[in-house]
Amino acid sequence: MNVVLAAIAGYLLGSIPFGVVAARQAGRDILHEGSGNPGATNALRVMGPYWALAVLVGDAGKGILAAYVGWKLGGPVGSALAGAAAAVGHAYSLFLRGQGGKVVAVSLGVLLFWGWPLLVGALIVFLIVLGLTRIVSLASMLAALAAAVLAAAGLPPLSPALRYGVFFLVLLLIWRHRPNITRLLRHEEKRLGSHG
Repeated sequence: MNVVLAAIAGYLLGSIPFGVVAARQAGRDILHEGSGNPGATNALRVMGPYWALAVLVGDAGKGILAAYVGWKLGGPVGSALAGAAAAVGHAYSLFLRGQGGKVVAVSLGVLLFWGWPLLVGALIVFLIVLGLTRIVSLASMLAALAAAVLAAAGLPPLSPALRYGVFFLVLLLIWRHRPNITRLLRHEEKRLGSHG
């Protein structure tokens, strides 16, 4: 029963649309501006770095909190379910009628709670790819794959439940980036700092 509660709590936390809340405070509608995505990257484009940082912290924070609450309720299994559910909630928010983000920031928070080496490895790959290409979506997907490789290699050692949780986050993140993958293949994906 506790693991079910962990999953429900994770989904509800993940559903909190910090990007939408921040945009309303800034007098903007992030769901109808820029890419229409409520995440930090679109917040940067639409509202600037201050609001983007606020959205990033909020989305990562709910990932950390979900993983923590899940751990308290059901140990590693509860944390794995809550972290995965938080990502699902972020992608398909209860409060946005099934709309949501690409699960990058919320996954960042979950990975930080599960094992900081996962996050460090992913961030290194993210920064290298972003520096070389200035394409956030490509950097995010390759960073996620790096986290999956580290988890599979046992760096850090994780319980089976948490390892499968990492794999789920990576698969969901890539699934949510399907339009970006199409644009990448067509050489149409926008670069960070580009206009239009």
